[in-house]
Amino acid sequence: MILLQRIPESCVLPPRNMLLPSLLSTILIISIREITTFEPCDGDYCPPAVVRPKASPIEINQPAPVLLGTDAESGCICREHPKVFVVCFGRLLCKKVPLGFNITAPTLKVTITNIYELRPGAFAGLTQLEGLQIDGNLNLSKILPGAFNSNLTKLTNMSISFNPNLRILHPLSFQGLVNLRTLYIVKNGFETVYDIAISLSPPIVPNLYKISLNENNFDGISSEDFVPMENSTVEDMSLVLCRLDYLHPDCFAPLKKLEVLRLGENSFNSSTISDVIARTVEIGIPLKLLNLYSVGFRKSPPRKLMEALAKSNITNLNLAGNQFEIFFPYMPNIKVLDLRSVLALEIQNDAFKNLPNLKTLLLGGNKLATIPEGVILNNLTYLDLQQNSVNRYYQSYFSIPICKFASMNKLVYLNLNFNRINHLENKTFVGLGNLQTLGLRNSTIFYIQNDTFVPLKNLLFLNIENNYFISNKYPPGIDVDVFKGLGNLRVLLLGGCGITSLSKNGNPFKHLKSLEHLGLEKNSLKTISATDFSPLARLKSIDLSENLLVVWDERIFRHNPKLQFSILNRNKISYFSGAMLDDFSNLTQLEVQYNPFFCDCRSYKIYRQWFFHAARKKNVEINAHCVFPETMNNYSVTVSFCYYYRWHIRYWIFLTRLYLSRKGKIKPKSEKTVYTNYIYDAFVSYSNEDRNFVVRLVTMLENYDPFLKLCVYERDFQIGTMISESVLESVAQSRRTLLIISDNYAKSQWCRWESQIAEHHRLFFENENGEYVDDSLVLIKLGPVGDNHLTPTLKYLLKTRIYLPWEADEKKQKVFWERLRTALAPPKNDQGVSECTHI
Repeated sequence: MILLQRIPESCVLPPRNMLLPSLLSTILIISIREITTFEPCDGDYCPPAVVRPKASPIEINQPAPVLLGTDAESGCICREHPKVFVVCFGRLLCKKVPLGFNITAPTLKVTITNIYELRPGAFAGLTQLEGLQIDGNLNLSKILPGAFNSNLTKLTNMSISFNPNLRILHPLSFQGLVNLRTLYIVKNGFETVYDIAISLSPPIVPNLYKISLNENNFDGISSEDFVPMENSTVEDMSLVLCRLDYLHPDCFAPLKKLEVLRLGENSFNSSTISDVIARTVEIGIPLKLLNLYSVGFRKSPPRKLMEALAKSNITNLNLAGNQFEIFFPYMPNIKVLDLRSVLALEIQNDAFKNLPNLKTLLLGGNKLATIPEGVILNNLTYLDLQQNSVNRYYQSYFSIPICKFASMNKLVYLNLNFNRINHLENKTFVGLGNLQTLGLRNSTIFYIQNDTFVPLKNLLFLNIENNYFISNKYPPGIDVDVFKGLGNLRVLLLGGCGITSLSKNGNPFKHLKSLEHLGLEKNSLKTISATDFSPLARLKSIDLSENLLVVWDERIFRHNPKLQFSILNRNKISYFSGAMLDDFSNLTQLEVQYNPFFCDCRSYKIYRQWFFHAARKKNVEINAHCVFPETMNNYSVTVSFCYYYRWHIRYWIFLTRLYLSRKGKIKPKSEKTVYTNYIYDAFVSYSNEDRNFVVRLVTMLENYDPFLKLCVYERDFQIGTMISESVLESVAQSRRTLLIISDNYAKSQWCRWESQIAEHHRLFFENENGEYVDDSLVLIKLGPVGDNHLTPTLKYLLKTRIYLPWEADEKKQKVFWERLRTALAPPKNDQGVSECTHI
């Protein structure tokens, strides 16, 4: 049962005329993914699909192309976009398809070469190819049989275009392409369709679905031209801009499965196309889409053509770019009608009365001053009226009478972009209860009355970019109730609206409980508060690029747990605060390019700690750029990174030099090296379970002659530093390393790691001959140690080193302490540490 909405009596009021100087802006195309609304028309003549942006689009940050080099045999230079495509070129030296590289990409492009012909086996071994482009080769004139070998079974898409000397094909030119689905032969040197059709017989390309022959100079198509393709599987044929002035009525008769025919931008006589359509209907060709874009119809479409179309099964008809008065005979099968840019000034009330099943009507780019009564069709689901009031020569206004859409309760998509609408009232959209997509971009809207969007209860996508309806006087910002009624809205685009403050008189987003993407780019926002986005619990992505935002110290996205994608490019952010990093912790992608980042070590340290504790777990992609210091634009982050990991890098270099020294690759220095700048006499590595012994150890060694200075992590490590960094640095600053090996020590992962460091000794330790040696290690064995706990390193040390065992007998302990002091005491010529200890 269909319920018809009653038109309120208040809707009989006439519209008020509101004037405002035009504010023209650059036309941009915005593509929003995932919420597909309606895409009923065809190809290049359709409006773009409207979808919501993904939270982490993978097309961002594609790998840079890699130069594969020059193939010695073919002379071609090849570059690879990893896992995407390989392009090979060489205007003078590239004389055949290069096979010398290990090409694994699914698509190969051979362009701007000196190839004269494609010979048998030209693509041998490239069995992985799914796409092939042979475009822009000036000298290519032949494609010989066997060029596409039988191994190309994965190839489904191919283009052989823009080769001006390619004028004829062999009947077996495409032999082996058994799974080819789409073929583009655009703007070559062919003069007759037959020269191409001869190579496209069903036994050669049994699965061909779509073929484009655009921009070839055919002049005409005879009844014999498509005969070689008799019973072909082709369903989609394009012959746009082929200078056709003659079509034989039976020319498409061999293509018995043809459903889509594009003949736009040709100059044939109107009676010619009328006879062709009439004949296709007569012989039963299942044509469903006919594109006659800009074929020169004037004043009115040919009556004979309209009568033929009325008898056909065509559902999609494109007559855009012609110039005629709009009137159609009874055509019950037409569902999609494209009348863009037909210079329509007005539309009669009964213009579409004979199209009872019309669902999609495209009227963009005309000269309509209002929404004509003739387009108010009850069954319409898709209406495009964009760019009717703006043109190069003069500017007019586009009025929307209140309650104009009251009877269009089936409308799903309404495009009013680029019209001078000026204002919206609370009865403007009455009746559009099922509308899902509304475009009001660049419509010079300076005022939106409260409750305007209340009738749009099912709206999912709203674009009101580049309209200055925001109040920047008191109270500034967006009116609190301007979005009332949009409880199901998923995407809201507010870019370029001159917003300086979201609101000082309440939250305008409080009605948007289902919003998933918010676009606020290209405004003048300087600050955002913690409450601005609090109602948007389902928000997944937000675009705040090209504003004036600075660092914030209070969390902004605390109430947005599903936020995954944030764009903050081209703001005034100089560093990341703790609150910002907390806000970014749940993201999967963050873009902060072209912000004036201050890249010092402190800032990098904060960022790094956040990245390793939060961002790395979610594989966050971060794009940033340092602008200070000026001399470090390209490598300041790298320098900070190297500085922060300096001890890891020094340790790696040390291991390398130690290995080379033992292999005799590094010669001893001619001059002896003696170090006197150590801070500690020994670094003590121990388990926390043996803390009592270490306390006694420190007392016995530091309070008695020779008054050694030990490094003990509980006392000497700086609070807040990373343990691994402190261990590496302390070992380097100590003359000896003292290992307290016990059963507890052998069980500890940290102690095992410290023993691994100690086994390779101190960083850059050299003896008096400049050789790397290992006499800086002192071991104390504290009780029995289970063999099952010993690592290979500890086993090796206990077997190859003389260690000091701790004895319970007090008499033996005196000898233990004397021997330990002697082992740790500095050389007589190096008393630096001990002397400093007494100061």
